Parts: sequence; C-alpha cells; structure tokens
Amino acid sequence: MSYEYLGVNVIPVKLAKEIGRIEEKIVPLNPQDEERANRLHEELITIDFHMHTTIYPENVQDLELLSRSGRPPQAFEGIKRSGLTACLNGFGGSMARRSSPAPWQFQDLIWDLGIRYADNDHHPETVMRAYSVKDILDAKKNGRTALLPIIENAQMIENDLDRVDVLYGLGVRSMGLSYNSRTTLADGCTERRDGGLSAFGLKVIERMNRLGMLIDLSHSSDLTSKEVIEASKVPCCFTHAFARRKFDNPRGKPDDLMKLMADRGGVIGVSAVPNLISKKPVQTIFDVMDHLDYLVKLVGIEYVAIGTDCNFGDHVAINKHMGAMMDMKKVFPEFPAPYTDYIENPGQWPNFCRALVSRGYSNEEIKKIVGGNVLRILRQTIG
Repeated sequence: MSYEYLGVNVIPVKLAKEIGRIEEKIVPLNPQDEERANRLHEELITIDFHMHTTIYPENVQDLELLSRSGRPPQAFEGIKRSGLTACLNGFGGSMARRSSPAPWQFQDLIWDLGIRYADNDHHPETVMRAYSVKDILDAKKNGRTALLPIIENAQMIENDLDRVDVLYGLGVRSMGLSYNSRTTLADGCTERRDGGLSAFGLKVIERMNRLGMLIDLSHSSDLTSKEVIEASKVPCCFTHAFARRKFDNPRGKPDDLMKLMADRGGVIGVSAVPNLISKKPVQTIFDVMDHLDYLVKLVGIEYVAIGTDCNFGDHVAINKHMGAMMDMKKVFPEFPAPYTDYIENPGQWPNFCRALVSRGYSNEEIKKIVGGNVLRILRQTIG
C-alpha cells in the first residue's frame, strides 16, 4: 500500500480497486498463440509510452479531498500485475493540487515529485526510479518496473526558462508544451484559434534539446506540433494519441502530422482512453488496435508504440468531473462507453501482446511496438 511507512489512515478516502473494479477479460487465443503471447510479454522489453500509476477514489466526488491531501496513492499491486518493464509516468495534473484547486501549479508539481518518489523508494521490490535507457534495461534484469517521470503540460514554468532545468534536475525526462489550452509556450488542441508556437516556446525547445528531454505534443495544436517537430534538433513524439481520420476529435492527429512526425524520427503512441478512440457504446482493445493498424500502414512499424494513458479507477467518471477544469469538453462531448474492455486499467497490459498476436503481427514487429521503438527514441533524446 502507498505511504505505509507513515502508518495507518494516511489516505483520506476510499480508493478504487486496482484489480477487478470491473470484470476483467483476457483476449481469447488458441493455446499455441496464448503461450506465444505470454512468452513475448515476459521476454520482451515492454514500455507504456504514457501511463498513470495513481489510484483514483472509488467515489469521484472524493477526488478534491484526495488531491488536496498531497498524497496521491500509487497502484503497486496493479503495476506488478502489468508486467511492464517501464512506463513514462505522468506527474502533476488532476491528482497534484495540494495548494490550489487549479492544476499545473509549480509548487504542486514539486510536491508530487517528492512525495511519490518517497513512496516509490519504499516499494523497491516493484518499482524503481528511471532517468535513462540504462535504468530501463536494469529494471528488466531485476524484474521491476522503471518509472520515468514526465509532465503533460509546461504551464507551470510560466516565463521562467530555468524552471526547465529545475524539472530536469528533479528527474523529469519528458514534457508536453501545452495541455489542450494555451500556455506561454504554445497553443493546445482545443484553443479557439491556433497560434502555434511562441517565441518563448522556441527557447524552451532549444533548452529541452540541450538537457536531454523528450518533447511530447500529444495535447498540442496542429500548428504547434508542426512548428515544434520542424524546430527540434532531435525527434519529438505523440506519447498518447490516435488517428483523427479514424475518430474525428481535436485530440487526434491528422495524417500529415503523423507522417511528419515519423519522417523526423518521432514515435506515435496509441491511446486506450474510453470515448477518445470511438463513439461505440462498447469499446475494446480492438478499437485501439484499429488505430494502431492504421498508423502502422500510414507511417511504418518503426514509428508506432502504445501509450495507453490508462489509470486505476473510473476513467470516464474522472473525465466528466474534470471536464471544465482541464478544458476537456471539446475532447469529450459525450461518453457512450463506460470503459475500454480488455484494457480498463494498466494491470491488463498483457492483453496487448495477445491482441497483436491475434492481428497477425510477427514477433519482431511486436518487439518494436511494445517497447523497441520507444527505447530507440529515448536513446536519441534522454540517453
């Protein structure tokens, strides 16, 4: 349990179940393919390009109390069950609001980094800090999950360029320039007008390149993404995105941007968030696979990965609750599905190897999608 070193009753609310919140299903395969999928998941380096390891409250109305408590609980049982080698682990945002009800405050991010590192360090049998590719390889050898700290929104650096260095020094290895709405750096994907990248944003790109931080454009606008990809001296990424051609939504990315990203060596992680991949009343891992298949055909197998954006708890309820605060109403105008079946939480990650096997991908192709492509871009950026 999280913060058990502090004693009892340190989490002020009842938490959602890490495992079994809903009926969890296994992608059906014949015995031979099941054995192959299990072996691949066990042997390969598997990396979720964007994941949240925190647990939401059982009752979404308790989110404010939990967020203001300053103790975001980590799902160590669920992380262990995922069998992941590593994940790019989101910090800040809706669960890090100790000083203010508004997300993305600099002081709240610093608190989030410190308090969760302390918690993680007291669970060395399950997780380890990671700042480099070497750390990921060490995690694989030791049977642990490497957690690489990332931030989805650079809003908290305001106009202070040196805050980028501070965040790097505290372990942050990837950052998004905007989260849906406008920041001092760049426009997000739901802004009224797309103004692209600011002059200050160009300075931040240069600083991130020098430091060794991967630039994530998942929540940025189309013009921002184009300008950043062209300005950066190293590859950028969409850690958790999807094909707008498959599902028309401002959070999706158009084909020309996907191709530009791949042409410059970037990697595109496919999201598994319910109602962000389909309008169907029942959404499953196979809807995620439809986006993945599309991108593989569009840009090539070397540039596609999996970035679920999953968490532990009722993702749909949280998105409804946080809609106004995090400018998500344009992203989620409706909620037809209650969850994404087969990948409702990160603990179900082994289903991706099963789904890839079921879609006819070869072992070498699966190796690239589930971790190899992310390792490559991390070597090129963070080292």
